[in-house]
Order: sequence, then structure tokens, then C-alpha cells
Amino acid sequence: MSWKKKIAIIILLIFIAGILFVAYEYQTTSSDLNVLEGDHNILILCADPSEKRPGIGAVDMAFVVHTHDGNIENVTPIYPGGMAHPTASPPEYLKETQGVTKLYLHDSLWDANVETGTKLAQEIVQYNTGYKTDVVVVVTPDAIDALINAIGPIYVNGTDVTGSSIAFVRNEQYNENMSRGEAVKSVMNPMIDAIKDKSKFSAFLQAATAQYALGNIVVVPKDAFVKIAIAYGFKSLL
Repeated sequence: MSWKKKIAIIILLIFIAGILFVAYEYQTTSSDLNVLEGDHNILILCADPSEKRPGIGAVDMAFVVHTHDGNIENVTPIYPGGMAHPTASPPEYLKETQGVTKLYLHDSLWDANVETGTKLAQEIVQYNTGYKTDVVVVVTPDAIDALINAIGPIYVNGTDVTGSSIAFVRNEQYNENMSRGEAVKSVMNPMIDAIKDKSKFSAFLQAATAQYALGNIVVVPKDAFVKIAIAYGFKSLL
């Protein structure tokens, strides 16, 4: 299995754990979208809340996960640099303080209303790459760190990643001359290995559900994958 598919599976596990929380909370699904049938694209946004704004954070990295009849077919890394919305204006704050004249993917989640931000992100990605997406998943470093702490320790080339995954990834990128995708891969591979242990997988699910409840994992529309969770469960995705 390629590293891109492994990353997608980790993200989808996070996603489905959150969706199960929603299914339990609302006891229903109202979405007409059935990602178990046909072709769908899922936009994954890795948000960094350390860049303060009304919304969840700046978009550091993105992926488009393509599925066919519920199976992962392809994962495309999306690097936000230079990707701008064709018509939307940037926030006034950025105009005034940084002289920004375009709304970039990096700042698409600026608005406090996450659905507004994810819609803008989808439009930016579609305009710049041609990928039209059905579902958006936003994941923060706090969520990833909580998952690593739940199943850790996680080691990459002998270094314990437990603590701050984003700091580790940035170190790999800037000091070890890795691409962002390669750096993410280096963290995700040992996570995949760790959750093969059933006890750690259980801890992973509990942590993911807790992070969803805390808002560190966001799904739009939030009930779109309930059918996958019901039809496949977690085990078939490994």
C-alpha cells in the first residue's frame, strides 16, 4: 500500500470516528450524499491554529482523496502556496496589515463559520486544480498529537514524535530537506503500524472521537460518512 493511501486511511479513520460520534448524538443522517456509490473526492485540510484568526486556523497542507464505491483510489497532495480564489476578497484585516489582494487557500478558513471557510477552500481547490470535492475534513495538530499520544510512543528514525507533530514535520521539511508530503509520510507510517495492535486501535478511536467533540476535527457536511461507518466499520479500512 502506498504512503498516500496510508495517509488517507489515517485521515479517514479520524473522520469516521468523528462521524460515529455524530451518528450517536443525532441518531440519524440527513445527507443525501452516499459516498459508498460512485466516484467522490474528499478534501482534507490540515489547519494550523497558531496563526490567530476568527476561524479554526491557517491551511498548512491539503489532500484530495478520491474514492470509488467507498474504496480509496487515489490521494493527491495539494500545496496551498499561491492558490487563490477567482473572485472572493480576502479579509479586511489581511488587506490592511499585509496588503493582500487575493483570498488564498492558506487563509480560506479565516471566517468563524467553518462551513463558509470550507466552501471557499473547495472553490479555490477546484479553480486551481480542477478537483471538485464532495466532503471536507479539517484536522488540527492538536488532533494529530492526541492520536499520537494515545497510541505512542511513535518513533521516526529513532526520534520520538510524541509531543508536537507539526514541529517535527516542519523540522523534517526545513532542516532535513524533505517535502511536506514526505515529512507527513514519515509520521503516518509508524502510526499505521501502531494501530495494528487492537488495544492501540481502540485508544486511537477513543482519542479521535474526543478530538471531534472538542472541535479539533471538523467534517462538512458532518453526517456525510455515516453510511460508510455503518456499512464498512473500521476494520475493513485497514
